[in-house]
Amino acid sequence: MKLNAAVTMVETEYGWVLLDERAGEFFSLNPTGVLAVQALLDGAGLDDAVRQITTRYAVDAATARADVEDLLQQLEQAQLVTT
Repeated sequence: MKLNAAVTMVETEYGWVLLDERAGEFFSLNPTGVLAVQALLDGAGLDDAVRQITTRYAVDAATARADVEDLLQQLEQAQLVTT
């Protein structure tokens, strides 16, 4: 996965914000979303991103996978990332 060219990541005290310069909009990520997105941007696969979340947070793998898949779908629909 990679960020689209017009998207900039900004770290805040609450997580990250993805700024879409084309649309003038932003998308907020909480710490769990940050962990998933960072793993995927670093080249990890979905399984690795889920494993990182379940290692750090008290969540089962099925829930983490569903959440990561939902997040990816939202990011793709908003044209913030390409996979």
